[in-house]
Amino acid sequence: MKKLLTIFILILSIKGFSQDSYFLGKTNYCTPQKAESKKSFDTSFMALQFPKYYGGMAAVLVKVATEDPGYCDAYFMAGYFYRLKEMHKEALALYYIADSLAQNKAPIFKQNLAIEFMRFGKADRAREKYEEMVKYFPENPEGYYGIANTSIVLGDYDKGLQSLKQAEDLYKSSGKVKDDVIYMYGMLFTLKEDYEKALPYLEDVYSTYKKDDGYLSLYALAMIKIGKSKNDEKLIKKAQKTYDKIKDKPLVEDISKKLKEEFS
Repeated sequence: MKKLLTIFILILSIKGFSQDSYFLGKTNYCTPQKAESKKSFDTSFMALQFPKYYGGMAAVLVKVATEDPGYCDAYFMAGYFYRLKEMHKEALALYYIADSLAQNKAPIFKQNLAIEFMRFGKADRAREKYEEMVKYFPENPEGYYGIANTSIVLGDYDKGLQSLKQAEDLYKSSGKVKDDVIYMYGMLFTLKEDYEKALPYLEDVYSTYKKDDGYLSLYALAMIKIGKSKNDEKLIKKAQKTYDKIKDKPLVEDISKKLKEEFS
C-alpha cells in the first residue's frame, strides 16, 4: 500500500475515533493485583493534561504492567501515552497485549489497536479488530465505521458502504451523524467510480474539509467526471479551480493519475 494512501485513510481513522468514557478513569477491564497499580493508573489520567509528562507516565505504567502483568489497563494506558509521544511501535506492542488480556471486553482497546495497525499499513489486521468489535459490541458504531475505513485500502467498497450505513444508523440513534461519516460515503463512492452518488456527500462536507488536499482531490475528480458527462461548463470550471489548488501537491497515486488524465 502506498504511503500517501496510508496517511489518507489514517486521517479518517483518527477523526472517527470517539473519546470513550474510559478516559474519565472510572473503568477497569482487568483487576489489578496491587493497590499501588491502581493508584498509578488513576494518576495517569491527570497526566493527560500535561504533554511534558507523557514519556514519564508511559514509563511508570510499563513498570506497573511488568509488576502486575495481568493488569490490561496499565498496558493500554502505557500504549496510549506512547502513541501521544508518536512512539507507535511501542504503542502497537502494548495495545496488542492489552487487547489480548482483556479477552474481548474492551472495545476501546480493539479500536486503538486497529488504528495503529492502519498506521503501519496493515489494513487486514485492522479489519480483524474491527470485525471483532462488531461481533462483541454490535451496538457500537465505531466497529462498523472502522470496517468501512479499511475498505478504502482493501477495495471491497460495497462492504464498506454497507458497514458505513450500519454505523450511520447507530450514530443517528445516539446523536448527530459526524462529518467524517458523510465524507467517507463520498470517498467510497468516488473510489467505486460512482461519481453521481459521491458528489452530494462531498458537497455536504466542503466547509469542514476544504483545506484537506485529499478531500479536494476527490471533490475535483467527482466534479470533472460529472461535468464532462453532462457537458456542464459551470461544474467543469469549478472542478478546474479546485484542481488548481492541489495539482502540485503530493496526492494518492491512483487519484492523482485520474486527475491528470482529466485535466491534461
